[in-house]
Amino acid sequence: MSIAERQAAFAADLGFEDLPGEVVDYAKRLLLDTAGIAIGAERRAASSRAFFEGVRALDAGSGGTVLATGESMAPEYAALLNGAMAHSLDFDDTHRASSLHPGAPVLPAALAAAERVDASGADLLTGLVVGYEVTVRLGMAVDPESHYGRGFHMTATCGTFGATAAAGSVVGLDAGTIERALGINGSQAAGSLQFLENGGWNKRAHPGFAAHRALVALSLAEAEFAAADEPIGGARGFLRGYSDDPHPELATAGLGEEWETLRTGLKPYPCCRYMHNALDQLLDIAETEDVAPDEVESVRVLLPEAGVNLTGDPTNTYPQSFVDGQFSMPFGAGLALVRRSATVDDFIDEVEGGAGGAVRRIIDRTTVESGDWVAEAFPEKWATEVTVETADGTHTRRSEFATGEPENPMSWEAVVEKYESLAEPVLGEQDARVFRERIDDIEDVTVADLLEPVTAGRAVAADD
Repeated sequence: MSIAERQAAFAADLGFEDLPGEVVDYAKRLLLDTAGIAIGAERRAASSRAFFEGVRALDAGSGGTVLATGESMAPEYAALLNGAMAHSLDFDDTHRASSLHPGAPVLPAALAAAERVDASGADLLTGLVVGYEVTVRLGMAVDPESHYGRGFHMTATCGTFGATAAAGSVVGLDAGTIERALGINGSQAAGSLQFLENGGWNKRAHPGFAAHRALVALSLAEAEFAAADEPIGGARGFLRGYSDDPHPELATAGLGEEWETLRTGLKPYPCCRYMHNALDQLLDIAETEDVAPDEVESVRVLLPEAGVNLTGDPTNTYPQSFVDGQFSMPFGAGLALVRRSATVDDFIDEVEGGAGGAVRRIIDRTTVESGDWVAEAFPEKWATEVTVETADGTHTRRSEFATGEPENPMSWEAVVEKYESLAEPVLGEQDARVFRERIDDIEDVTVADLLEPVTAGRAVAADD
């Protein structure tokens, strides 16, 4: 069987009863996290107005719920906005070995598909797991270093296929139809890293585009559109076209037996995942050593080479946008050592305020580079070493795993606190709590019941 055939069969055949209990429990946590971000991002991200205004001008449909506003749109456009919102704060889950964010493209496609067929919560959660398993395996197969090196954004490209498999699973399509949809999306998997040059909002749109593409491809596939065979492993397929060093065997290895969903980490900070381990250590130094910002003489951060490339650009020192700040390790060091926190509001306040003098002082004293032990640990471990020199001494921390990784998980209380900080200002305390409780009991509710606290009394007219 080809890769696409294997993935399609997995999506068509997997049932809720096939999921181990630990996978069900963790998938609920991932769902809560991604939904919370999608709800809260609209009010926090400067790009939101343009996203909503542009999509509303295109859409005159209904049937899909936009989590941030409660309004109903055509499913493919609801998925586009939910995916964009889920990624707009760079706060969404990350799978380390594939170096991508599976939740942002997968959940919006699965949710829109679930509303289309009035699916059960169990079917939604099953589709979510299908999407995660397909997305991250493709990320490993296409080789993150090579894929990034060629200028592609993993979440967008691999997420297109995972979102397609997830939506097909939720709708209950047969393997042949899902395979056709994957074949169609072999021509749509896209996402460029060029946004790094100017902080453009393309990155935020990528998961939304992926979810949108999934729903369009499935509709064409159901109409028996004749799609390309072997879109992933073929001679001119995804793996060969998008990578100099593909590993096709990884695209299906352990599928249905080993659950990569469990290896997906959650983010406590709204920035590039490569910065997180260093932020953990810098915050620890600031607190436990009581380091005063004006006493800092130098900061040295060791990251994997991929992390240096993404967050150590010497031209991205004083961020001009939220995106700049999310991809600047020196800026993150300034937040950690000056503010002693790195929340969404910390990032936005310092960027919009032009980075205060104390933060700029830390930026000017921070170097970001790689090192032998950090490089040797990658990609299995996104290790870091941080050294802060002060007038009173040197403080060094080493760590193999950031907070939120499966080996160093966020507590349930921390996950709920993150969700509440994003969802409560939008939904209100009661509806945010009810939504969380329904996710916790998702196998016993329908998707319509699940979304009721999100939509009740909140639907926004397109001309509001």
